[in-house]
Amino acid sequence: MKTTGNQKTPSVIFKEFLETVGKGDAKAASSFFTIDGYIDAPYVQALGFPSKITGHEAIGQSLSPNFHFSNFRVVMETENELVAEYESQAVMASGKPYKQLYIAHVVTKDGKIESHKEYLNTVVFVEAFFPNGLKDLITK
Repeated sequence: MKTTGNQKTPSVIFKEFLETVGKGDAKAASSFFTIDGYIDAPYVQALGFPSKITGHEAIGQSLSPNFHFSNFRVVMETENELVAEYESQAVMASGKPYKQLYIAHVVTKDGKIESHKEYLNTVVFVEAFFPNGLKDLITK
């Protein structure tokens, strides 16, 4: 499934979004979303991070320029909905490596991403984003 008429499919739109993020152009990447589009990573809220990021400006500010995505695989796709699996690799500002496996549920509208719900391994996230990794979450 590549296009429906003149409209790109959700998998094409989302893959182009990931490629644009990988090129480091946050403004161009955020333009893949509708005006009120959002990214929601529900599992990170329990770690003290905002779950939902809405709008072009906020999305652009949240995107890391050094994330590179690979192994994109469509799990399910309809005319305006996608479930996909993909991986990322990055080196954080701290020098820590970050390698993640994601599952995404994406809804598109009029050729743009309306919602991107992202599920990820929180242990890998904590190890990369917290200065002392899991030790920062353990209380005695």
